[in-house]
Amino acid sequence: MKRLNKYLWLLILLGINMTAWAVPTDYMVLRWSTSIGLVSDYHQVVDLPANKFTQAKGSIDQMLVLFDAQGKVAGQVSIEDSLITRSEHAGHDHIDGNSLTNEELVFVIRAEQGMVDSFSMPSHVDRFTQLYDWQELVGNAAVKGSQHVLKSQGTVDNRINLLFIGDGYTGGQQSTFNNDVDEIVSHMVTYEPYASYANFLSFDRLFVPSNESGADKPVDCYDSPIAVDTAFDGKFCTAGIQRLVTVNNSKIMAAAAASPGWDKIVAIVNDQEYGGSGGGVPTVSSNSGAKDIFIHEYGHSFTQLADEYEGLTPGYPICSDINGPLCEANVTDVMVRNEVKWNYFIDPSTPIPTPENDDQYNNIMGLFEGARYRPTGMYRPFKNCNMRSLGRPFCSVCQEAYVFKIYQGSYADAGELSLIEPETASPSDLTPVGEVAVPMTFSFETLQLSHPLSITWLVDNVVQTSGDSSQVTQNFEYTPNGSGSVSIKARVNDNSAFVHDGRLDELPEFEIEWQVDVQPQTDLIFADGFE
Repeated sequence: MKRLNKYLWLLILLGINMTAWAVPTDYMVLRWSTSIGLVSDYHQVVDLPANKFTQAKGSIDQMLVLFDAQGKVAGQVSIEDSLITRSEHAGHDHIDGNSLTNEELVFVIRAEQGMVDSFSMPSHVDRFTQLYDWQELVGNAAVKGSQHVLKSQGTVDNRINLLFIGDGYTGGQQSTFNNDVDEIVSHMVTYEPYASYANFLSFDRLFVPSNESGADKPVDCYDSPIAVDTAFDGKFCTAGIQRLVTVNNSKIMAAAAASPGWDKIVAIVNDQEYGGSGGGVPTVSSNSGAKDIFIHEYGHSFTQLADEYEGLTPGYPICSDINGPLCEANVTDVMVRNEVKWNYFIDPSTPIPTPENDDQYNNIMGLFEGARYRPTGMYRPFKNCNMRSLGRPFCSVCQEAYVFKIYQGSYADAGELSLIEPETASPSDLTPVGEVAVPMTFSFETLQLSHPLSITWLVDNVVQTSGDSSQVTQNFEYTPNGSGSVSIKARVNDNSAFVHDGRLDELPEFEIEWQVDVQPQTDLIFADGFE
């Protein structure tokens, strides 16, 4: 059964001005390690929608748990991306990759002022599981930005905000930075399902000039080392891996407070040598080939996909769809056909497990052994997907996972993204007054996809007509034929080609409703009396 999403419109129905419902919010950059404990590197007061960034979903082992003054759970924040740094670059027959456990974790908490009294770290990170005092960390922040909120103006955010920040670009290289961002975005939308859902993304950018151009190239990897003065300390040769490019996550997250509503940050380092990394802040060099690193890393950081290549990674958390904790959407340790979670994509004639060395299975869905850094006992759905080899298309399982992730996350100001654009309803009053025999027009705008949406208009829950999803604005004309209360509804569904037919009902259904008070027809002859 579909989930009905009416939340955005209930806010309007109740008369809430959605451009002004943001609240003063603590934006705090924190850094933790076993050697120094927890320190606050940066604090600023920003203007953000209430609770937008404190309702993360996922395993409790990857969450900060926030508590209010009464000791009740007030929310949770994921630090999953901060736990590891991924070194993933082009290899011979699959990605040449390493996952490095971070000794130092850097993360951001964005919480409404007064909401949080304390919080705890995951027990596998902080074995003492102590409570950290929120106000103490606010007061002890090493750097403090503005402590006063300037109320933001503008339309309601109904997009996933992808914030690009450059490092190693001097003040005179802003156009170079903009071109580099444009090239990454253009490359991204050559991949499905990113292309079909491109309008769900807001590609934002933040230019912070550096004193010098380029990135550090340390002596551990280079015969002629280079040190440059950049805003975010971009460097190659992290952990002795020449192509592993990273930035100072604490500095870049602090800078991102200038655009505090970001959902994901991407760093671009202005150096033509190939390199990049994944983790808390996915990073790529300006080398043209590095764009493929970003495509893959976005599969990790946004869609939460697992790597599908082998290669032992000591200390990497285990998963099991049999015994738990559950694996990512695109890997499994299940070998029974009917219990494989992507079984609906596998043709009944395809053997399980699926032979990898038989070319007839090169481009079909199956159960291929070798995934999530294990050569045996862990399986992937496709022989050679983007999560195994850079530059390859995403398989059906990965594409479907992306669509579900879009609709499950709290990326919009009112929670989940809506196919009905906020604040576009006409009449804007959802309880308008009508008159018998006088036509009324109802309309709204849709968030456009590259494939058709299903749009249905109903009067008192009786289907009247379908909308044309090729048009942004949807219109419906209704002429009341009797007085009383009448319901006018529009329902919008995404019948995505990337979601298996058997799972389409799991996608949300979006609905807007006007409750019309229809008055009797005015008699104009006697309206002002009869003389």
